[in-house]
Amino acid sequence: MTQLNENWGKLPDEVYSHIKKLEWDKQKNLKERLMHKRKFPIEISLGTPTGDQILDNMMYFKNFINQWKDFPQQHWIKWQDKKYNTLGLQRIPVTLILNNLKELFEFLGPDIEKKIEKLSKIIEPLTTYDQRFYPILIQHLSIVEQLTPQESINITSLLQQLTPSMGKGLYLRSLPLKGIDTKFLENNKILVSALLDVLYNNAIAQAGNLLKWLGCLDNPKGWLIVKPLCKKTQESLAGLPILQMDQHTLTHYELPANNILVVENIQSGLSLPELPDTIAVIGGGNNVNWLSAQWLKNKRVAYWGDIDSWGLKILSLSKTFCPHIQTLMMDEETLKLYKNNMVTESESYSDIPVNLDLSEKDLFIVLQSNKYNANRLEQEKLPNDYIHKKLKEWKNNQNF
Repeated sequence: MTQLNENWGKLPDEVYSHIKKLEWDKQKNLKERLMHKRKFPIEISLGTPTGDQILDNMMYFKNFINQWKDFPQQHWIKWQDKKYNTLGLQRIPVTLILNNLKELFEFLGPDIEKKIEKLSKIIEPLTTYDQRFYPILIQHLSIVEQLTPQESINITSLLQQLTPSMGKGLYLRSLPLKGIDTKFLENNKILVSALLDVLYNNAIAQAGNLLKWLGCLDNPKGWLIVKPLCKKTQESLAGLPILQMDQHTLTHYELPANNILVVENIQSGLSLPELPDTIAVIGGGNNVNWLSAQWLKNKRVAYWGDIDSWGLKILSLSKTFCPHIQTLMMDEETLKLYKNNMVTESESYSDIPVNLDLSEKDLFIVLQSNKYNANRLEQEKLPNDYIHKKLKEWKNNQNF
């Protein structure tokens, strides 16, 4: 195709690209068109040339005229007879005019028309159910476009079944829905919430979210591994050698042991030795909020993590929730013994954590000073005999 002339004579492909970019590719503009907030007609000036411009590029002028003569929808083109001093009377295309959505989508081509036809089929069941849904569906266009017509019908079924507080004491996935799987609800809860707000006068937004409006329980999160370290505590946990609990359950369920050992990393926790009357809670990392549990106030609690800036930060956070927690193998004695196993943190936490005791703050400063030419000693880098010795000392020394 002839190179585009920037000053005059816009060709059909250029006009198409301009309109598509403005009216289809920009979601904001498309939504406004579909909600009839952008006015018609769309009028695009094709750039009427002067006589001098034509004489400077006669081939481009002929191409400009011929391409618009060949344009199939001539009723969209406004032509004008213009008299030039040197060229005489010439019939010039001056404006492309699109009067409505139908003409706009027809101009944009069959692929766009198919997408609009599909969108109409998706929207129809929902707008038939309630015409007020139309602007909500357009606002959530990127979600609606991914639906099938059958899924749209399924959403209307959901809207008829969902009622305030129907999920009290249940998880979202266990709602008593008929003919619709709860995963479908979970995957479409943004759109369903917006449509329910129309039906229930914004009640879902006022409640905070769909789960709260339904009365459903939050999904369990913050999973931790619970490992009994002796036969007695294992028997108290239904004989299970290992199990998982979410942080909410762990906060409210008292573990049947007098000694609770919190271990930052999973592999270190799984290799713990047998310890009487002790249960380990493993692999929580930063997930230490559960240490605020009331039942822990009457337990001996110890924390063991990596000796690095982040491990000490987690220790400080743990002390925020459980002030009487004791620290194991996070001291300079351990660091000196196994300094050859140290590595360098990829990124360090820089501020001294506030809830560390004096020796722990000194340890943090030592790590930052690069005294050992490295600043991290991982739990996994300590030998088992040392770990077992320190754990037994803690268990046997009630004044530890």
